Amino acid sequence: MIGINSQILSPSGTSAGLGFAIPVNIAKRIVPQLVQHGGVRRPRLGINTRDVESLKNQVELPVSDGVLIWNVLRGGAAANAGLRGLTQTEEGNIELGDIIVGIDSEKVGNQDDLSRILDKHQVGDTIGVEVMRNGRRTKVPVRLTEAPDTRRVVR
Repeated sequence: MIGINSQILSPSGTSAGLGFAIPVNIAKRIVPQLVQHGGVRRPRLGINTRDVESLKNQVELPVSDGVLIWNVLRGGAAANAGLRGLTQTEEGNIELGDIIVGIDSEKVGNQDDLSRILDKHQVGDTIGVEVMRNGRRTKVPVRLTEAPDTRRVVR
């Protein structure tokens, strides 16, 4: 088996047309979650991000690829691990937060890479997140959780 049919686009209303399928490797991962939890539990870091490349004409950053943590959501995996987002000083200056450049030795060049790598993991897994912090690379262990409430930003 290579996939499970999920939808069909049929202009005639019959079973002939364009079919869409879920790859079997994805189905094997999510079916137990559907049975156990009634839905799919996706691991998330609990951050809002911006691609470094999209900011290159606006601000000087220490790397040319990666994902800048814009803010960290309270109660999320990133907050629990001590990852940092942008902050504003009392003088009104913006201080750079962490920039994710890798996870478990896989390069993270943009948000698509980040999502693709996280989708390989389960809620509860611990991953090694490599970040640029204060001009140095450091690896932070992060235990993945489900996405927290997106309205609760850590300040």
